[in-house]
Formats: sequence, structure tokens, C-alpha cells
Amino acid sequence: MMQDQPVIETGKDTLFLLTGGWDDADGGPWLCADCCTVEGALAVNPHWGDAITLVRVEYARPRAEIIALLDADHQNAPTLILADDTPAHVEPEAVVNGRRLYTDPKAICRQLAACYSGAQPK
Repeated sequence: MMQDQPVIETGKDTLFLLTGGWDDADGGPWLCADCCTVEGALAVNPHWGDAITLVRVEYARPRAEIIALLDADHQNAPTLILADDTPAHVEPEAVVNGRRLYTDPKAICRQLAACYSGAQPK
């Protein structure tokens, strides 16, 4: 069962990550390598968690929390959505519903490091 999710604060950058492991028809439990990369960067840079809104979603689709801000074609995790007033230090991968976003874990970490300082993957 999912833990209570924070209200999505659109005044901050919003980062969506998977809740953890899952099973599927191919077996499991599985982990998302891209989410693990971002989780590792968050562990090294805990101050990022204070600067952004972190929302954890289940592996199963549809992911209503992401779709509510973007659309059904853009419900990947990880996804970082920039707040309106956050400068894009890395070129956004897409703009959906007027929201700039990243799904590549290294791009997410580079953007967060540029905005809030800290270590990033090489």
C-alpha cells in the first residue's frame, strides 16, 4: 500500500520516482536503474530533498500523479518537472502543458546540482 503522498507543490521543482521494487510477468523483484541513480544522488545531496517536492509513485501504470501534470504519454519515472521560475541549466528534454521536464537520470542530477549545488554522476 502506498504511503500518503505530499500535495504536489507546483511552486517547487517536482521529482517523481518509483516507490521501489516490483514484480511482473518476467519475475522480479525488479528495481529501476534510472530511479536508483537519482536515489543515490539524493542520498549524497540530502539538501535537494528540502529544495524540491519529491513524489513517489508505484510502478504500475497509469501513474495518475504524473498524468495530472503532464499527460499519459509522459508518465515515466524518474521525471523532474521544473517550477516556472527555475532556470533550466540543462536543456529540457520536452515541454508538456507548458512544463519543462527531464527523464534522463544524469540530466536530472545535473539540473539539480546546478540549481541547488552538490555532487552529480559523471
